Amino acid sequence: MTRTAREISVYGYYHVVQKGCGGQLIFEDADDRIYLIRLLASKCRKYDVNIIAWCLMDNHFHLMVDDPYDNLSKAMQCALTAYAKYFNGKTGRTGHLFDNRYSRVAVESDTQAVQLLDYIHLNPVKGAIDSLEAYRWSSFRAYQLGYDPFDLCDAAPMLCLLYTSPS
Repeated sequence: MTRTAREISVYGYYHVVQKGCGGQLIFEDADDRIYLIRLLASKCRKYDVNIIAWCLMDNHFHLMVDDPYDNLSKAMQCALTAYAKYFNGKTGRTGHLFDNRYSRVAVESDTQAVQLLDYIHLNPVKGAIDSLEAYRWSSFRAYQLGYDPFDLCDAAPMLCLLYTSPS
């Protein structure tokens, strides 16, 4: 069965989701999360994909990316393959870590981009986290502080949109 072609966003932004196979955990500890963050940062920079927002949960993660050169597939393939090898080697497991290929949904308006930003940052609250400020594994702090302590995302495009849009 052939895969369907992915939708291309004229706007350039996408919502990316990758889940663990069968809902399994894809992070056991902070080191795992940091390893994936570093991989995503490295591979996205290499392929000119700009991460606008991110959130790592226990069994999945969300990204909002700007992919002006349609290189997201290359960046994700490199990062996710390397992470799966790392995680499987660390845990002694074999087989697929991730459930299918990652999901990519085109963002087609400023309104949709702002809604996606909220959705990504509120994801830990849905997972019973008490405070966004206390949740370390998202770009919420980048938007709150004006920089990403993990140097993974560039909040500037969305901050510019948020602060220049009419109320």
